[in-house]
Amino acid sequence: MGFHGYWVLGVVPDEVAAGIAEWTRRPARAVGELAWWRDRLAARTEWLRRLPGGGARRGADAVVLAEMFVGWRGDGDRAEQVRWELLGRLAECAEEDRCTIGASRAYPFDALAFALGPEAVERLPGWGGEFVLDAAGVREYRPVVEALLGRPGTERAGAWLSSMGNEDDAGTVAELFAGPVRVLRAAERAGAGAVGVALEF
Repeated sequence: MGFHGYWVLGVVPDEVAAGIAEWTRRPARAVGELAWWRDRLAARTEWLRRLPGGGARRGADAVVLAEMFVGWRGDGDRAEQVRWELLGRLAECAEEDRCTIGASRAYPFDALAFALGPEAVERLPGWGGEFVLDAAGVREYRPVVEALLGRPGTERAGAWLSSMGNEDDAGTVAELFAGPVRVLRAAERAGAGAVGVALEF
């Protein structure tokens, strides 16, 4: 048995986003965790090993990184309440204003984070793939996200998903890099806010 991880992004009214912007505050421990990640990159650790028959296997540092990513997502009753409130709002979105990315036995945002690295992750809105931006925040972050996701990284994202046991990652990887940009562009055109929610089933 396993689980399915999802990253859901979409456009919401500006007033909705403005009312819950404090939900995605970065935890204090993130400073130390990012420092550890940078140190391990500098040490040229072997994060993933490609297998002869296809797929990839995680090294010890990648296992720690995966656990760190999981800890980035907010827990507790308040976090769950906001997630489901936002999902209800996103269900009302037009299809072109919403993006749902799913992966078997993996969290999609984690693959994107691994591909981008700590410096880029620190510049993304929110934390751990979860964010709430009002219209002003969308205007501020849209060019930042567009630039970061325009960098090469699809191969690394695909390898991460493969190492987690995800068997069909081509479409998922493409959407990881295209979907957030598409949603933020739609929000900016509409003068609206945007949100991202991470969850599992």
